[in-house]
Amino acid sequence: MYFHPLQEEIGNMSEEDISKRIKELNRKVAIARRGRNPELLFNLQHALKTYQEAIRQRRIEEWHKNNKKLRNEPDLGDLVNID
Repeated sequence: MYFHPLQEEIGNMSEEDISKRIKELNRKVAIARRGRNPELLFNLQHALKTYQEAIRQRRIEEWHKNNKKLRNEPDLGDLVNID
């Protein structure tokens, strides 16, 4: 996963905070596209991708938990890794 020294620890952020950061980065990417600094655009796109991937991963994990409950499957804890 991409990490920048000035980037917050994504694991400690709520989904709402991540969504706000994604919205902010989308705005900044749009502005950077109009400029002439491809390195800045590249870094912003990587940061955006990092936040999008984090929220995607959280939603997938939540979906798996909910789906397990709906099927009445026993909770096996961390014995099986489905990554």
